[in-house]
Amino acid sequence: MPNLIKRLLLACLLLNLSLASAGSVTLVVDKIEDGDTLVTQIDGNTARLQLSGIDAPEDAENAKLKRDVQTSGLETGVLLALGAAATQHLATLVKPGDRIQVEGALDKPDRYGRIPVMIYDTKGRAINDAMIEDGYAVALRYGKLDGDLKSRYEGMEAEAIAARRGLWGKHRADALAWNGHAPKR
Repeated sequence: MPNLIKRLLLACLLLNLSLASAGSVTLVVDKIEDGDTLVTQIDGNTARLQLSGIDAPEDAENAKLKRDVQTSGLETGVLLALGAAATQHLATLVKPGDRIQVEGALDKPDRYGRIPVMIYDTKGRAINDAMIEDGYAVALRYGKLDGDLKSRYEGMEAEAIAARRGLWGKHRADALAWNGHAPKR
């Protein structure tokens, strides 16, 4: 009997993993890491979820922040302020303890150990989309991004810039320099 129970448990675990890697799963937010990354638990392990297809400014010292300083010509403190604003905005969209729907291959982390996914709140709003629409993130410029999604995100980004939403309003010149739409300083 114990062998049968072990086999059933293993079968359930494998089924759960295959469903999680292929479809949608409900998870609980542990914390907001930055403007495009959430932390949650998957099968008892801490997982960093990257909002797929988007990029937000960095809010902590890291290699990407250093690259952004070089490419934008902005000072570190200015970029960190943009990142802090993006992180704060994401924290208004989802909070620790919130249940989220996650779509993507949960078994395929990126080179930074994050799992690129689409994240939806309890009302079905795509948080990835909201960050761009609200003016706190941009369409991913590097890596693989489906052509239709890239076009849609670039359209949302252009609309947010034109409407001066989010970073494009209050921090317009700095956000444009970060995003490569303005000359280096």
